[in-house]
Amino acid sequence: MRYLLLFSFIVGTFWLGITAVQHSSDITINYQWDENPMSVSLTSTTLLIVSILGVLLLYIFFSILKFIFGLKKRLKNNRNAKLSVKAKHELTKGLVQFTEGHWEESEYLLLNNVEHSETPLLNYLAASRSAHMQEAYDRRDEYLKTASEQGEDAQVAVAVSQAEMQFTSNQLEQSRATLIRLLEVSPKHPYALKLLAKVYYQQEDWNNLFTLLPDLDQLSLIKDKDNKKYQKTALTGIFHSLARKKDIKSLNSLWKQLPSNVREDTEGLLLYCEALSEAGDKEQSNKLLIESLSKNPDEKLFERYGLIEHPVLGQAIKDAEKWLPENSKSPMLLLALARLNRKYQLWGKSKSYYNLSLNFSPSSAVYLEFSELLEELSEHENAQQCYKQGLEYSIHKKGQILNLKTLRSVETKSRRSRGS
Repeated sequence: MRYLLLFSFIVGTFWLGITAVQHSSDITINYQWDENPMSVSLTSTTLLIVSILGVLLLYIFFSILKFIFGLKKRLKNNRNAKLSVKAKHELTKGLVQFTEGHWEESEYLLLNNVEHSETPLLNYLAASRSAHMQEAYDRRDEYLKTASEQGEDAQVAVAVSQAEMQFTSNQLEQSRATLIRLLEVSPKHPYALKLLAKVYYQQEDWNNLFTLLPDLDQLSLIKDKDNKKYQKTALTGIFHSLARKKDIKSLNSLWKQLPSNVREDTEGLLLYCEALSEAGDKEQSNKLLIESLSKNPDEKLFERYGLIEHPVLGQAIKDAEKWLPENSKSPMLLLALARLNRKYQLWGKSKSYYNLSLNFSPSSAVYLEFSELLEELSEHENAQQCYKQGLEYSIHKKGQILNLKTLRSVETKSRRSRGS
């Protein structure tokens, strides 16, 4: 297109020149100079040429002036462009140095030409991390402050970086304050919520952690297993705190306020029962445990049933035996019966339940527990056999059927002991 216009201009000029020559005429220009009349005679062709030359000379003159007066600005722009390229190069090199662990060199490169950088926010944030890795927290905070002045959009990025670095340097109170301020500006900021949960966890602030969990779950910010871990830890802390204060009323109130999925969960129920027992209300704790077992038999609940103190031990054994027909292969129910019968000094039944429990589900701890009972009953050969299988299981994690010798004298002794 440009060449077409140039060609058209040349053709038009040539045509205009020919036309001017063909239609040339004399022209007289009269003018007065210091009261003396003067005149200039020339042809129209000459006037046209002079006019064109005059325009060209004026154009050249103003172009030269523009070039001279714009020279300083162009030199400045060229310099800034070179510095901008250099700043971009140093940013890249500084980030590489940071990745390689050369914190001091990285900090220098990131700040050397930061005023010419196209992304000063990135420079200051990276420099703050370099200073943080050198434990130069004053410089780190200074860079973050400067970064926050790069615009409104920088506020959130700076706050997140600052809170994270404060957390990793164990400045938990400062990190907590930074995150709370950030969440006032951006209430649902995902990373801020997740990081605040970690701060609460480190500070053992179980109440606030538990309050935060629904938001984390709703936004799918943590894995299900981590959510359960936080939930269990938070509830344990809250329940334990109230139990130490013997605040049964607050325990009951908190339990009623918990979501149904927590109250129906075995872990939550066990924590509540343990807290009630620790607070002094063992009766309510045991009652709740038994009611839950009647509705929903669970291995962990069976295990606790065998460990709690029952006011009437014989009745507790009878109640547990009622669950046995439908849970005859439950290792924890069998273990609970073994422990209850041991407390009740029904040695034969206790041994039988221990044996069945181990055959269904081997456990190093239960092997040891059973071995100690056999030692108490002077069944040293059986105890040695149990110790041996327990040791083999702890090493190889492979259970074996436990076959013990029956000693009539011990059975007779147990019956006489119960009869007396």
